[in-house]
Amino acid sequence: MVYKIMNSRFRIFLESAIISMLILIIGFSFGLYVESNRNDKIIENYKNYEIQALDLKLQNYYYQIMDSSSCKQAIEQNFQFAEDIYLTGLELEKFEELNQITDELLREKKRYSLLKTELWLNTLLLKKKCDASFDTIAYLYAGDPTNSRIVAEQKIISNVLKDLKKEKGNLLVLLPVAGDLGLNAVELQKRVHNVTRLPVIIINEEIVLEGFNSIDEIKKYLRF
Repeated sequence: MVYKIMNSRFRIFLESAIISMLILIIGFSFGLYVESNRNDKIIENYKNYEIQALDLKLQNYYYQIMDSSSCKQAIEQNFQFAEDIYLTGLELEKFEELNQITDELLREKKRYSLLKTELWLNTLLLKKKCDASFDTIAYLYAGDPTNSRIVAEQKIISNVLKDLKKEKGNLLVLLPVAGDLGLNAVELQKRVHNVTRLPVIIINEEIVLEGFNSIDEIKKYLRF
């Protein structure tokens, strides 16, 4: 009788252990599947910009040879491109916060940063050639910060700049660019503007503000 009771308890324990193990395996597999899909989604979104990168390069060639009669259309097109990239960047930012940076994701992030740098240079060319009435803010941030203080600081700066962009609309081109990915085009801009630490914002290619600045402080240096 005692043997039967012990045998019954052992069977119940074994069945419970097997069920718990199956639940754990299923949960882990599902989590891995969701994480993999999320990572693939980020990479796919980045890759979609390879065509836009070529498009931007061709636009740059056109901006160099066009005359002033094409300025209005060129500025409108550049603004639309900048807006599309900015809005997509906000979506990618949400995905990135939930993922660790893999080698593949880092490569795609570099391509995306080069795309935004090209847009930045195109915008500067248009401003100079067309005497355009808008401000530019390039926000150079640490793409993979390890310091928790910098992570918190960049989150606050990003929110301030988002609010400023909402307020200014098409009077402001906002260009967030990862400044620590070892990209020569970005490093060149850092040297031109004497940037030695991140994060910084560069206003109209003249004013460089390090670290956190309030929205009112930033607005002092805007022209429009």
